[in-house]
Amino acid sequence: MNRLTMATTVLAVISGLICCGADSATDTVMGNWEGSWYGDTGGEGTLSAQVINQGKGNYRAVMKADIGEPEPARGVMQGKRKGDRVQFKGTVDAGAALGGIYQCTGHILAGTFTGRYTGPDSEGSFRMKKVRKTSPTLGAKPPEAAIVLFDGKDLSRWVTNREGNPNPWKPVDGAMEVRGGDIVTKDRFGDFKLHLEFRVPLMEEARGQGRGNSGVFLPGNCEELQVLDSFGFEPSKGSCGAIYDQKPPRVNASLPPGEWQTYDITCLVPRFDEKDNMIQKTILTVHHNGVLIHDRFPAKRKTNRRHGDHFRGILLQDHGNPARFRNIWLVPLKPE
Repeated sequence: MNRLTMATTVLAVISGLICCGADSATDTVMGNWEGSWYGDTGGEGTLSAQVINQGKGNYRAVMKADIGEPEPARGVMQGKRKGDRVQFKGTVDAGAALGGIYQCTGHILAGTFTGRYTGPDSEGSFRMKKVRKTSPTLGAKPPEAAIVLFDGKDLSRWVTNREGNPNPWKPVDGAMEVRGGDIVTKDRFGDFKLHLEFRVPLMEEARGQGRGNSGVFLPGNCEELQVLDSFGFEPSKGSCGAIYDQKPPRVNASLPPGEWQTYDITCLVPRFDEKDNMIQKTILTVHHNGVLIHDRFPAKRKTNRRHGDHFRGILLQDHGNPARFRNIWLVPLKPE
């Protein structure tokens, strides 16, 4: 790593540390918004927006409207803070059946998102209020058969990835905050169900893989389930919930940065024949914030058991961003 790269990395980490306490409660603009649109000459429907903080007073609102068609109208408005309000401007595509592109303007002020739309066939207004969503499995208690990997205090089940030294991550408000390298469980596991909760920091000026990056690496082929601030973005092979570089999540189930999210993972580890050749890949089923995003996905990596530590424990990644993890527990499964 050269000095310029090192300096950039340090600045990114500092930026994350400064912003990691912010969430959609303290940022009154960022987050989920829901409401309705109203046609001037009649007609109405539901409307939602995911508003993303992009730094320096800039925001991006990803819009979706029920227009009575099989597919909702979708669009994006760019916003800029001006005094006590954020003003937005952009377009929504209502499809050919309803005249195509509609021009939209609006603003967020005092907890309300209001605006106007104008298109080839009609015009009207919209109004939304901010809503806070949570995962249905947030705070889930470990059952009797569970192995508790982190209870908010005890770090002893985790060691550094390479040297096996004590866990360098520190407890912060009942969570482990990423620092000092990857960590891995001392124990190794066969098939299991895993529950964990994570929080990515708000790093509003970062983009792409620099935005709150971490990951959960699973035993077997060491597949990575990506952890990232992907709130409001299209699913990809690198977004939150992706089996990294292999398969995007079915849908983007991300909550805003700074809010606690959940992964509930069923992992069936690879099977080998008597010559150590893999005859079944890792099979993953994943719920993100209660939403099914992978259903028995056979991970693509295929290896020989002799090559590498493919049956190590569960690894949590240090990617230089201060993500946090908590309430981690695992239930061993009988082989299928």
